Amino acid sequence: MQLRKYESFFIVDPDLPEDAYQGVAQKFRGVVESGGGTVLTYAPWGKKKLAYSVKKKSYGYYILMEFASGPDLIAELERTMRIDERVLKFITVKLDDEFDPEKDKDRERPAPMPPDDDEGESPPRFVAAHEDEEEEEDEGEEED
Repeated sequence: MQLRKYESFFIVDPDLPEDAYQGVAQKFRGVVESGGGTVLTYAPWGKKKLAYSVKKKSYGYYILMEFASGPDLIAELERTMRIDERVLKFITVKLDDEFDPEKDKDRERPAPMPPDDDEGESPPRFVAAHEDEEEEEDEGEEED
């Protein structure tokens, strides 16, 4: 069976006790391993504010799991996440079509880190349209 590399990102209810997060981790790792897959990284990002309320919750406990498996495992993993009431949201993304565990074993990589909180001031992620137009006009003048 050809392995593929996947990333599953899920948000768990933040009001659970600390040992419940370990239970969630064991459950989903067990689903991957019982389906013939291998968990590569499991990175709990911690409690973060949600962009919008989900199941009347404004915070969630974010977890990112990277794993290698066959394509049939994804349906079972997502079915398990869907029926688990502790999971608020989830998404699974295919990272690579072909995964060779021997090549990946040589590469050492740290667990992915969470993005910084947006609590503080941050620069805008876009440039206003009128600023772009002014730059284009300036460039046009230089060409003359």
